[in-house]
Amino acid sequence: MKQIKTIAIIGAGAVGTFYGGKLVKAGFAVQFQSRFMFASKTKTMHVKSVWGDFNFPIQVYSDINSMDKADFIIISAKSCNPQKDLIQYSTLIKKIRKQNSIILVLQNGINMEEKLGKVFPKNPILGGLAFTCINRTTHEEIHHIDYGQIKIGSLKGRFEKEAKLITDIFLQSGIDTKYENNLRKARYEKLLWNVPFNSLSVIGNKSSTKEIIEFKLLFDLAKKLMLEVRSIAKKENIDLKISLIDDMLERTKKMKPYKTSMLLDFEKGNTMEVESILGEIYKNGKSLKAITPHLDYTYSVMQFLNRKHLSR
Repeated sequence: MKQIKTIAIIGAGAVGTFYGGKLVKAGFAVQFQSRFMFASKTKTMHVKSVWGDFNFPIQVYSDINSMDKADFIIISAKSCNPQKDLIQYSTLIKKIRKQNSIILVLQNGINMEEKLGKVFPKNPILGGLAFTCINRTTHEEIHHIDYGQIKIGSLKGRFEKEAKLITDIFLQSGIDTKYENNLRKARYEKLLWNVPFNSLSVIGNKSSTKEIIEFKLLFDLAKKLMLEVRSIAKKENIDLKISLIDDMLERTKKMKPYKTSMLLDFEKGNTMEVESILGEIYKNGKSLKAITPHLDYTYSVMQFLNRKHLSR
């Protein structure tokens, strides 16, 4: 089995930096690619976490050409334009990829593993889903508010051994991690939550998860969106149980009030993940002839808000 000695994280935002920090603390050599932290001359990261606070020295690069080739590459950059991002990721990966480097897509949304699999057919392509509440408060501080589990699976089950290896490495690094034998299903499961709550946090006039849950009209719309995501998955012969939706809503009720990543980007004037979280599943639904009126409307509104907000 392949040994992991060097790790590269492309797009080290809050999520990538937090989990990368756990790997650093476990003794791995981790390189972080982040123009933001490089420009801020960040040398040490301070993490406030429900799992326990910690600090770690961080090796940051702005230019991928300055980084060493890596055994394990993690893509944790937010994907706001999947088609353009695919070209960018492919270019960056080629510069630090070894012949058998493992590539993990640690992002929201769906379809990126399949796209990268066509570019790198011989490299193990994995997908990671982070069920967590993590925000960056400054260039050198991360706040891990709640949850934190990562689910890891492989593209079409082709790289099961590599997925289990990375799962074990994460577990040994103190990261709550679960091996997922059906990555595509897991992607849809996460979209059950991401589609409604990321969108409605912005549409609902900067609402936290608590406010969405407590306002009946938004709560009802959230559930309708979840049911439509489920209907698209069903067209791919992926059965998501109704009880899963109820469980997610109940967990969200108990969650500490949380601003979604899309809302934080909206407030900062950054591009939101509208295309990766909504656009890709919308396209899936249309190609499968699923009937999704609430998703169609929500996606249209979010496209408008994304463009209108950025034009200010």
